[in-house]
Amino acid sequence: MRHMRFQWVVGKGMQKLSRVEYNTDSLQRLVRSVTFFKDIVKVDSEQFDLLLSVSEFVEANAGETVLQKGNQDKTLYFLLKGQMSVYCEDEGESLNLINPGEVFGALSMVTGRGRSATVKAQTDVILLGIDFKYFQDIEDFSLFTIQTKLIAYRMMLHNIRWNLEVNKMQNPTHELNKRLLKLPIYKGEKGGKEELLALSEQSRLLADLLCEWNDVHNVQRINLMTQVNH
Repeated sequence: MRHMRFQWVVGKGMQKLSRVEYNTDSLQRLVRSVTFFKDIVKVDSEQFDLLLSVSEFVEANAGETVLQKGNQDKTLYFLLKGQMSVYCEDEGESLNLINPGEVFGALSMVTGRGRSATVKAQTDVILLGIDFKYFQDIEDFSLFTIQTKLIAYRMMLHNIRWNLEVNKMQNPTHELNKRLLKLPIYKGEKGGKEELLALSEQSRLLADLLCEWNDVHNVQRINLMTQVNH
């Protein structure tokens, strides 16, 4: 079976790795060290191979922008090697660091919005990217099984919730904390379509809350910078 591959748009200084390089032992070890892919291999090694067949590996140099705030590109990224920094704007202080094994870009996938932040390579990095389309349609199992999509949505839900928990720890009195506590948690039977639907809805609710929280935080940062400059 042949699978349609997505068009990968790379920035200046970024370079796709060749298919020959994909199969090197060192690169395969990097991929299998990521929790998401490790979980896929445990459940179905053929699904793991299929994921790699529709993915792209790319290198970026230190200082290169991988995600640009506001852009509408449709790629979910996994950092395999190196370190990246997250910025509210193109310049200024780094808000957060992304380390090997972590996923980024899930917020845009879940909400359909443009990128909420700019992400730059702090060191030379190796990334793996997968087009959103392979996970967005939770009714389509013609390519990826329900188990693969369940693993993907559990990962994204965990990633978004973790970011919210970081915000909560940094600002425990924030008014949005109350809404976080009120969001539903799925307690039904796991492993089926009902869980997948619940995970998709939970991810959307958490993502909307995180976007709102980020918007408030960004406004506060801009106001503070304006006061300092004056």
